[in-house]
Formats: sequence, structure tokens, C-alpha cells
Amino acid sequence: MDSVPPPPHGKLGIVLPWSSPFMFSLTVDSLLNLRHPHGIELRHFRSSGWCPAARHINGCAAAMRWGADLILILGTDQVYDEDLLCRLVARWKEGYEVVSALVPARGFVGWQQMQPFQPMAWRLKANAPGDLTYRVFGGQHDTPDLLEAIDPKAGNMQRIHFIGSGVLLFHRDHLLALKRPWFSEMVDPLSYNRLANMDCRFVWRLHHEAHAQVWVDTTIKVKHLHVFPIDETYSARFADWAEPGQGDPTICRYAAPHDGPTNGAGASAESAADEQVRV
Repeated sequence: MDSVPPPPHGKLGIVLPWSSPFMFSLTVDSLLNLRHPHGIELRHFRSSGWCPAARHINGCAAAMRWGADLILILGTDQVYDEDLLCRLVARWKEGYEVVSALVPARGFVGWQQMQPFQPMAWRLKANAPGDLTYRVFGGQHDTPDLLEAIDPKAGNMQRIHFIGSGVLLFHRDHLLALKRPWFSEMVDPLSYNRLANMDCRFVWRLHHEAHAQVWVDTTIKVKHLHVFPIDETYSARFADWAEPGQGDPTICRYAAPHDGPTNGAGASAESAADEQVRV
């Protein structure tokens, strides 16, 4: 495997592609408890942007400006073992150019052969012996039959072509080898819904454009958090948050009433509109 040897005292930039100041509390605890690899300078970068691709670009660019040799993207809705960073950097020093980890799916994708909550990563299928059929891979949505999901039991380190960016470690030179933008969104022209595949396409570009071998370490375990559902009981349970100084203003900002037309809830119509914009 061709890889760039790490400097004696490298710099690792951790990108957290999350635009909201809210982060899952268990993720914060997990990040604080991560052990630092020996001899590696480390810094976190919370990114911003109007979409996932923009947030990934923003965070990676900030890490590059800081001078990161290695860039690690971590999802902020996940929980990690304390030795995650040490294990990822150790794999990279062993010669694995791009290192990822499996993350359980937070749901079920009906068009794929998978079980609910199954950790997913894919590789292109190899032709059977004697099969000379040639087909062009047109993407996960157009030619999914050309992909196969990996079996974690098949090995600790496995070559892959597609995986999400929940845990993804790569070198700055791999990023520089890609044509800008590094990440981009795809939109369905009929429904105008965004297709959730920008991170998988980035991983494919690392393989196809940067000529990097992408690996998944199936021994690394990651937990995927689920956001809490706000139901009709929350108004009563958090009634004291309506008072100034109560509660967490970063989650529910208190809007003091003032003169002017009101919306019937004690706050002005302008204040209510401002709250909607901020949300």
C-alpha cells in the first residue's frame, strides 16, 4: 500500500460537521474521553453551512488552514470507545491510507438488502470466474445490484468503495488530489428532495480520483444515537422554562414580552417570528 509516512509530531484535525450549537450530550462525553495518540497534536473543528456537503467542506477547510496532516470526520450523533483515535492513527501508520468504521444505520433502507439498523459499507462486486460481462457502475441508486455489502466477519480490515462519513480518517494530500468542491449534494429533479449520498460519493472519489485505498476496520464499534421525540407532554414537563433565567437558553430561548402587537402568547409577533427564523 502506498502511503505518506507521518511526520514525527503530526497534527490531527477532527471535523464535526454539525451546524447547530446543540450536540447530543452523550457524544460530548464521548469526545471528551477520547485518548490522544502519542506525539500527535489534536484540534476539533465544529463546522457550519446550509447543507451536509457545505458543513463537511467548511470543517475540512478549517482543518487544512490549521495545518492538519490527517483529517478525521466524526459524526456528532455517535458514541465512541475511548481508544478510537489511537486505533485509527495506528492503522494509518500500518499503511492503511483511508480508515473508516462501521456505524449502525438509524433505520432501514427498503431498496437495499439489509436488516434494520445494520452497519453498512459496500464494495463493487467482482465478476464470477469466466464471466466477461462488462457493466458500468452508475451509482448506488441506479445500479445497486453491482454492489455488495461487506460481512464484518470476513476480516478485521476490509477494502471497500463506499461508506458514510461517520468515522473517516484520511490524509490532507488525498483531499488536495480532489477537484473542488470536495463534497457536493445531489437533488432529485422531480421531487427536489436531496439524496443522502454525498459522503459515500466522497469516499468513492478518494478511491477513483485520489487513488487511495479505502479500508474499514470492523473491530471498531460505534453507537448511533437517536434524537428524542418532543411530544405533547413536554409543555407541562418544562413549564418553568417560561420564566426568565430558567432552563437552557441554547435549546429554548426565553423571549421577553414588550410593547407592540402580540401573538397571544405574551411575546410580540416580531419576537415570535425571530424565534422561528432561529429554529
